[in-house]
Amino acid sequence: MSPLLAYPLVAVTAVLIILLHLLRPRAMQRAVSSTVLWAQVLRQRGKYHAPWRWLLSLLLCLLVGLALAFALSRPEGIGAGQLKVIVVLDNGPSMAARTRDGQSRWQHAVDKARTLVGATSVDVMLVDTMGSAPVEGFVRPARAIAAIETFEVVTHGTPRAPVLPETGDFDVHVISDGVAGFAVPPDAVIHSVFEPAVNVAITGLQVRPFPADPLKVEAFVQVYNASTQSRRVRLSLRGANEFSVAQDLQMASGELIDASFDITDFNAGVLAAAALTEGDAFVPDDIAFAIVAPHRTREILLVTKGNPRLEDAIRALPGVRLSVVEPGAWNDTIVADAYVFDGFAPEQQPSAGALLFRPAATTWLPEARRVVSDPVVSSWSRGSALLDGVAWERVRVARASLMATLPQDVSALVETADGALITTGTAGGRWIAVGFAPEASNLSLEPGLPVFLGNALRWLNENDAVLSTGIGTVRLPLQEARIVDGSGTVVRSRAFGGETLFDAPRPDVYTALTADARLRIVANVLDPRDADINVSRFENRGAGQAQGLSTARIEPWIALAAFALILMLVEWITWARRLSRCL
Repeated sequence: MSPLLAYPLVAVTAVLIILLHLLRPRAMQRAVSSTVLWAQVLRQRGKYHAPWRWLLSLLLCLLVGLALAFALSRPEGIGAGQLKVIVVLDNGPSMAARTRDGQSRWQHAVDKARTLVGATSVDVMLVDTMGSAPVEGFVRPARAIAAIETFEVVTHGTPRAPVLPETGDFDVHVISDGVAGFAVPPDAVIHSVFEPAVNVAITGLQVRPFPADPLKVEAFVQVYNASTQSRRVRLSLRGANEFSVAQDLQMASGELIDASFDITDFNAGVLAAAALTEGDAFVPDDIAFAIVAPHRTREILLVTKGNPRLEDAIRALPGVRLSVVEPGAWNDTIVADAYVFDGFAPEQQPSAGALLFRPAATTWLPEARRVVSDPVVSSWSRGSALLDGVAWERVRVARASLMATLPQDVSALVETADGALITTGTAGGRWIAVGFAPEASNLSLEPGLPVFLGNALRWLNENDAVLSTGIGTVRLPLQEARIVDGSGTVVRSRAFGGETLFDAPRPDVYTALTADARLRIVANVLDPRDADINVSRFENRGAGQAQGLSTARIEPWIALAAFALILMLVEWITWARRLSRCL
């Protein structure tokens, strides 16, 4: 209650008590047979009607009345009530876990915050651990309660300790499940909403062809039981055209299981893995996605004047059917899954991906500026799948054409001190340009050549570029791209510095589209730390209790009510003992 209402109420209470004590009861007349007894009473009158007894009775009643008035009105500015209140709400991902009553930890936190703010009359500051508080600074309790309803759990990111005022007279209350490891002020009051919950998570999903046969594909799935007890888990993989495989697992608490599935029968597309168990309380990590590339026999066309080593290396690749033509027989009507050009480049870019060795000058490829003898490899893109399995530091080249200056849309894979030895681009279609002929290097004499050819042809046959990421804010190297999710719904995005940013709030396969590019983004929750929703610093501790933290103190209005009760007991004792009677 504001002072404008509270203090007049207190004053009226005091005045009424004083007026009531000034009232004298009406004299009662009675006929008695003798005045001897009453004469004795009158002689004792001074003893029983001493002024201090009346004053004691008045004082006790005033204290009781004023204590109750202050307790009920709780006016601002009374003792400890002058402290302001800071409420820290943990809205990290683990707060979305469901509790036994069907509500989430977050809903319990909101209820606690609403009760806490509603019980105070001082200004309140609301802050959260994910940096999305809708109000700033101290506000009145009514506005703080309204703001609490607008808070939401953030499905991604790491909760952090909010920045609190360095000076001031305030109490700090932290409402959290204790899973996030953010620093808590040493004098803060903890309100725990932790409750153990069932959670089984997918923490790994990878799809790759069998090493000996690329036409066969297997999926590797890692499942983690983050529950406090053993669970029976149904692990399933599903794809288009009613493809489905499943496996039942019995998992102990904290156990990680790696499962593998032969998914050769699933030709290509989005594959979804799900780990389901009864009573699972945390949904975001129950499902993960992957994209399966086509794994049929690929038609490869080699255009060369004659290169047996290169031809044999391509034929040795599993899942490849090779056709060979001379440069004079080339025309753009010949259909293939990928083209390999040896010492030749067509005038027009082919309709499928192209791998070119020592290509001739053409308009759709960057110009090779200089020819160098015995170039030495100085660096290469070590994280690129195109270069896996080849010891590039041991590659020796007798003669090569180097690209000294690269256009913006061309990337250098292998470089020397004089320029790029191997480059790649995606404008108009994928291509890889190698600045030397295979027979002009020791690459053709080692296993590295078929390995490189396999990597290159696999990359050229990928329909869409794929980016794997976690949920949350995603940055794409595309300018003003249009984003759609797996259901075809347009996702809000924003352009920033030549990039496109968007938020992926849940696991899904998103697609980024521009006028000349298409990129698929697979967003998953695969970090086991995100699944550990039962690792809490507040486990088995009640509200207002935490190790090393002070417990909640008694609020002033409760202390005043208790004080009034004690005074009422004292007043009754003094009246019963005739210490405050007026006879």
